[in-house]
Amino acid sequence: MLTLNQEEEKALNGGYGSTIQKAMDHLVKVGEALGARRMVKVSRAHLLSMEVADILYELTYRMLEKVQVRIPTTTNPLAVDLNRAGEMNIPRDIIEAMQPGIHRLTQLHKNAGVLPTYSCHPHYLHELALGQRVAFTEFNVAPLANSWFGARTNLGGQTDALASAVTGKAPECGLYLMENRWGEVVIEISGEVEPDKFDSSDYGALGYWAGQVCVDRIPVYVGLKKDISSRQVEYMGVGQVLAGSLGMMHIVGVTPESPTMEDALGRGEPEEKFVFGKKELAKVYAELNTAKKTKVDMVCLGCPHCPIEEVIKIAQLLYGKRIEKNVRLWIGTSQPTYFLAKQMGLVDIIEAAGGFVLCNVCAGTGLLLRFADRLGVQVVANNGLTLSGLVSRRTRGKVGVYFGNIEQCINAAITGYWEGKKHEI
Repeated sequence: MLTLNQEEEKALNGGYGSTIQKAMDHLVKVGEALGARRMVKVSRAHLLSMEVADILYELTYRMLEKVQVRIPTTTNPLAVDLNRAGEMNIPRDIIEAMQPGIHRLTQLHKNAGVLPTYSCHPHYLHELALGQRVAFTEFNVAPLANSWFGARTNLGGQTDALASAVTGKAPECGLYLMENRWGEVVIEISGEVEPDKFDSSDYGALGYWAGQVCVDRIPVYVGLKKDISSRQVEYMGVGQVLAGSLGMMHIVGVTPESPTMEDALGRGEPEEKFVFGKKELAKVYAELNTAKKTKVDMVCLGCPHCPIEEVIKIAQLLYGKRIEKNVRLWIGTSQPTYFLAKQMGLVDIIEAAGGFVLCNVCAGTGLLLRFADRLGVQVVANNGLTLSGLVSRRTRGKVGVYFGNIEQCINAAITGYWEGKKHEI
């Protein structure tokens, strides 16, 4: 039975206004449905944005109407940069159709005190620590918080995160409880795939495969390099969520809660063990590369948003070169990274080659889901999994996707054709 304290009861009874009452009522219903016994304080929140400008706006407005968020709250990218849409050759009627929704959403965020990060890589702004409770939505933000920082968050939806943002509370259930965070399935990465040489897409492929075999059970990875980066873990987290519903993972020796295999498993035994080898890797690439022709219309990098290391790499690959005239190259990153890259001259190098470095927006996904035909995009290449996992499916194959590493994607932008490496099944 869910028990509320005096402050929570007052919120539920309307003592802090109708908006807070709606939020607390939502959290109580979620908690009761999931067997929570109490509410707990959360210190940070992260919201969606791209999807909210139209279909989820009214819901978001009701949760933020005439209130300020109680905890630092960041928000995900928008669908398009209205200031640069013209020079990016986005049709004028598309811009005009999206402009009102984006303007009212950003104004709502301003009124409610939401931090205008507009990035799917907001961790630079959140002070996260082992055991800290936060309320994050988004398929890479939550898994990274759980798995890299050791913070605690469920992989919540927009409504859950909104309600927590304005109340500072969440029902204590799911991944907030230590007993629900233990690893359940062991995944051994075979030496035959040379995990020390994995690139960004290989990590994504591993996470995607794990999501398929684990479904909703938490994996424990064995055999990855000890100096794995947070960015590589982020790519794995995206794959896990797109193929399954895994809000966290354990990487032995890396995840704060998992210094040993025994710790990762909570001193218990795994339900199952799997080996990820060449056959498994090849099957993932075969499934995610859905394009039927080699000519590429668009290349999208930065989903999740690129850190500065990736922007540097992209600039180095493009230095002194030009992308093919009929190919769009869009690179998404956060505002701080964009301004740093601008100061370093990286933005100038990339845009001199014909690409666009964008902040505040999603690198292609938001527009391709709705307007791929209007943009003349039939085939898109990417090194993350969002386009493979969302665009290809949501357009029912009308947009073919190539999935590979950054080098392969930049080569496709320059030549206009995909030349990805082959994986034998």
